[in-house]
Amino acid sequence: MSFNTPKKIAAGVASSALLLFGTATAIASPIQQSQDGAQNAEPQANTHTVGDREIIARWMDEEESPYVKVADAQGSFTFNQEGVTPNDELFNIFGATLTSMCSKPAAELAEEQGGVANYYVNVGGNIKKNFTVNIEDLSEDVSDQAMMACSCATGSPFGQVAVMGVPLSAVVEMADLEDGVNTVTAYGADGFGQPLPLQYALEKNALLVYQVNGEELTTTGDGSNLQLFMPETVARYFTRSIVDIELTQEEQVPDVQQVDPTYRNKINIMNNADECLFKAGDEITFEGVADDLGSPITAIEFSFDNGATWTSCETEGATADKWVNWQFTTSFQEKGDYRMTVRAKTADGVVSPLEATLLFEIA
Repeated sequence: MSFNTPKKIAAGVASSALLLFGTATAIASPIQQSQDGAQNAEPQANTHTVGDREIIARWMDEEESPYVKVADAQGSFTFNQEGVTPNDELFNIFGATLTSMCSKPAAELAEEQGGVANYYVNVGGNIKKNFTVNIEDLSEDVSDQAMMACSCATGSPFGQVAVMGVPLSAVVEMADLEDGVNTVTAYGADGFGQPLPLQYALEKNALLVYQVNGEELTTTGDGSNLQLFMPETVARYFTRSIVDIELTQEEQVPDVQQVDPTYRNKINIMNNADECLFKAGDEITFEGVADDLGSPITAIEFSFDNGATWTSCETEGATADKWVNWQFTTSFQEKGDYRMTVRAKTADGVVSPLEATLLFEIA
């Protein structure tokens, strides 16, 4: 049960160059905002913050803006879909949550509380005979590894991990289903369970995950160390410490919660300009992530003139199951305060309703 852990996502800044890594290099090309707004629709939501990031969804009036404006900014652009978020950061987000993801890595639990690995899950519901399966027994033959993004129905994208697990389909195939079974629910040790359409879970290749970023998950309670991971699905379905899987026939197939339209096509800036000294002519690399559950990101767009013009950088080949790590490098000749605004576009034509911004100074 081992594999190479991909390069983790870096965050932070260093001197006048922020961060840069990845593949798929391209040269950014500017585009103008269309007159009717169809190409670059204006966002509709209000200004708010996510963590320490400022998210601005409505433009300030031109006369109120104190920032130096650069039209059609030129620069170089790279992207990849390979970065992973460290396990510690994932647990800091979800560690206090009683339901849903995320479990803590086995090494930390063993040190703090003597955690042990437990792969047993009870399977019941509308099946001819209930049974208990040890997922470890299946792992040698049917384990899958995948990169999966984790995202809430609201807020900015927060994590992507490399996982190893057994497909849920392997367990379903072991069950002698009664006619009409259409729903699957994974229950955690805390009693949390979120029904899913069985066909949806199978089509998405849901995984019973036992390893995240090369570290086995474990538990100190009565639950297993397994956690359900669902590609292109909001994080509320990522049930942890699974003890039971119920396959049932429901009068109505449950709906799958989708991302709130206000928060579709999420984008975030992962570095900052704190304590950085930028001088005229310095190359500055900005870095971030974009994610839209269910639709591939097709372009990342940058504006340095309050949205009057946008520099559009295509992300050709990006897939919907993973987020896009982007980097944009440019330079500025005029001293003063600047504001970069970033948004993304998807294959189904959605422009980020909430852009992300970064303030910096050229001295």
